[in-house]
Amino acid sequence: MDQLIADHASRLSEGKLGTGQTTAEVRRSRVAFVDVERYQWLYQRMWQAALELNRNYFNVEIAGFTERIQLARYDGSNQGFYTWHTDFADIAPRRKLSISVQLSRPEDYEGGDLELLFHETPHKAERSRGSLTVFPSFVLHRVTPVTAGTRWSLVAWISGPRWR
Repeated sequence: MDQLIADHASRLSEGKLGTGQTTAEVRRSRVAFVDVERYQWLYQRMWQAALELNRNYFNVEIAGFTERIQLARYDGSNQGFYTWHTDFADIAPRRKLSISVQLSRPEDYEGGDLELLFHETPHKAERSRGSLTVFPSFVLHRVTPVTAGTRWSLVAWISGPRWR
């Protein structure tokens, strides 16, 4: 995890919305996209996790990655966050599952919780380093403002045929 962060830290740019815009009122984070060839092992490992979790919990038709894995950094220095959103919309209608992997240790930052909205109640995702959270891409979720330190995570989207 530390090597992955070190390899990409100099390539971070402002996180954009699905429309390609940057809007500080909606999202404050810096991101880089993980090289498929160099990190083929990571893509394979995340695909295997997606297959198993899909088989056990979601049972939707998935085909693989159509986008590169995103490394994201949320900083306490600018109250990094991402407001409520889905990963599924007209711009990404084939996304089926969203995956978030926690790279930071819980003690490295304050705030910065990944929250999923179920039945009008936010549910916090596990914060332990290496924890993996998978959810349908149409689920509303957010990252609450980081108030101190830095939160690092990986985000991937598993796609498939259009929802029917």
